[in-house]
Amino acid sequence: MGKRFVCIVCWLALVCCWITACQDEREYELVLLHTNDSHGSILPVDGFGGMAERAAFVRSVKEKNPHVLLVDAGDFNTGQVVSNLADAKPDILAYNYMGYDAITVGNHEFDKPLEVLLQQMEWAHFPFVTSNVRRGDSCLGEECLVRNIGGLKVGIFGLTTVYTRHISIHTEEVDFLEEIETARRMVERLKKQRVDLIVGLVHLGFIRSTSDFVTSRRLAEAVEGIDILVDGHSHSYLEQPLRVGNTWIVTANQKGRYVGEGKVRVKKGHLVDFDWKPVPIKGFRPDTLLMQRLRPYIDSVQQELQTVIGRASEEFVLFRNNENLARFGEVALGNLLTDAMVWKSAALHQPVDFALVNSGGIREGLPAGMITKEMVLAALPFSNVMERVALPGSAVRRLFDFVATVPPGGGAFLQVSKEVQVTYDRQQGRVVSLTISGKPVENDRVYYVATCDYVAAGKDGFDVLVETMQGRKSTACLLPDVLAEYIRMQSSITPRTDGRIRVR
Repeated sequence: MGKRFVCIVCWLALVCCWITACQDEREYELVLLHTNDSHGSILPVDGFGGMAERAAFVRSVKEKNPHVLLVDAGDFNTGQVVSNLADAKPDILAYNYMGYDAITVGNHEFDKPLEVLLQQMEWAHFPFVTSNVRRGDSCLGEECLVRNIGGLKVGIFGLTTVYTRHISIHTEEVDFLEEIETARRMVERLKKQRVDLIVGLVHLGFIRSTSDFVTSRRLAEAVEGIDILVDGHSHSYLEQPLRVGNTWIVTANQKGRYVGEGKVRVKKGHLVDFDWKPVPIKGFRPDTLLMQRLRPYIDSVQQELQTVIGRASEEFVLFRNNENLARFGEVALGNLLTDAMVWKSAALHQPVDFALVNSGGIREGLPAGMITKEMVLAALPFSNVMERVALPGSAVRRLFDFVATVPPGGGAFLQVSKEVQVTYDRQQGRVVSLTISGKPVENDRVYYVATCDYVAAGKDGFDVLVETMQGRKSTACLLPDVLAEYIRMQSSITPRTDGRIRVR
């Protein structure tokens, strides 16, 4: 009996070893879906995005693939009015509906007091992974986590740029640990849990705002053992994944315009293949059930649009003889908008030397009398986002030299804030004089400029910005919201021009 028992035990041990060996040889497949910098984008803009449209795409992927990991790299706050007014509750509702597995926080999650973020975390049916964000002696959310997806153990950690403490208002109750050391610690912890795949949700971006700024590329270079970094913050668009060492880096632009889709294959605890692409969320029929759930929030906004935000003593005239005056010279609405941008930049603790916008983005004037949000949105219909760029003085000169060559009536003609005094000779296509805050432009000095994402991206001939900028940072603030806030702050506005732009 004793020998028989020993034989049975040995046989069972051999079977277990055989099963384990077979499992080690098994190849696991997983579909990674990811978003970032959604910024309250409940509804589509220019035919792209929309939460219900995103949900339709996610559902289509899940119907075809049994093993899907759905994650987000932060900045779901601050954007469309429908989200802003409800503290992003409709966004969280939509993420719950789609079945997000995990998200991290971005800098714009600290645009409002911390209790708002804590409330959002309570609304969520998914974990917030905040490896380097501390509140007192504990992590703000989950420090790291492990998801078992079809037998594949996926380890997840999350990082938020420490630069958040300098660019977000409500960070006094939290602290941000250094990104590289935190990532090393998380990788070590997850490896001890014998995970097969390590994914970092990192709100870092590709742009070095300062000399010590940790980008996702720099993180991948410094920390071994990370298989995939799902990035956010810089609103970057990739056509194919970036590989740094043994780490893949992916990101999905902004505002839900794209969802990153990656097909992952893992064997013997190693990532052996990663086939990734950005999927444009365009042409998808909105998910009916989610749209029904979002409808009350959307309808409430329609009421909000009729809210009076201020009063104009006179009309802010934009058109004369069917010509948009902003495309030819200085206009009062352009002055109001650019001065508002300088004011908002200071309020965000991101002061600028001056502001500028392309006149093609200004489409309607403002009437005399009561001003509503709807009127502001009609004046600025493109939902452009305010950005802060750093330019050397030589590039500032080149920028205004370009504007001098814009044909009369061209949308690239710039409206500027009161710090700028510029005179153009349109016939000669040159700048006659240019000062910033009463002083000539210094070629070697770095100037910080508030503008919109359209101009910062080099559209409409503004290539000089893309070629020469030494830093670019989105505020995630829509220009219509900036102008509306400025009007509300002043209560009563009067159209004024002061000769900041002269055209010969």
